[in-house]
Amino acid sequence: MTGWDELGPEWQTCFELAWRAYGSGTTPVGAVLVDGAGREVARGVNARFAPAGSSLLAGSHVAHAEVIALAALDARGSFSDHVLYTTLEPCLLCVGAAIMSTVGEMRFAGIDPYAGATAVLDGSNAHIDLTQTRFAGPLAGPPGAFAAGLLVEFCARRARGGPVTAAYRDSAPAILAVAEVMASLELPAAAEAGAPLPEVYDRVIGALG
Repeated sequence: MTGWDELGPEWQTCFELAWRAYGSGTTPVGAVLVDGAGREVARGVNARFAPAGSSLLAGSHVAHAEVIALAALDARGSFSDHVLYTTLEPCLLCVGAAIMSTVGEMRFAGIDPYAGATAVLDGSNAHIDLTQTRFAGPLAGPPGAFAAGLLVEFCARRARGGPVTAAYRDSAPAILAVAEVMASLELPAAAEAGAPLPEVYDRVIGALG
């Protein structure tokens, strides 16, 4: 069994969506929403740097994968049995969107010391206390490293030495090494060419030792 095969189906889908975003030149985050029976309800691909009008919210600062997936939920319902999977620790926007959507749990793969906002839930907000959305993550080992590494590699190409890479250098330097391995394996070109993620994932994990 390969490293890719060890991922559950929800995580595989999330990573595939993040890979699609990465290959199209936008922030590499993917999200999948499932109901209490484990059935997929919705999915989202980050579209912040996608052409405006190409998808829901595309080209805007709020075109986060998690928000796009959660937008499928009807405001008249309550979704405490639903779980939202995402490849990256949610930011303030996505933490708020999960709580406002009443999903029961949000699970994330990679750590985000720059924009990750799960630590701000300090119990001082009545709406948060009422909804009781749970946040779980990051994933240990290769899955979490791969998810965060994709973000760092992407951000390093856009703004080397920028605030995102600086935050990882200070708080999670091991992820910088993962991003460097990804760059050396020419992952941006592979993603743009549509290389199958399962093969790429196992190649990266193998290179990390």
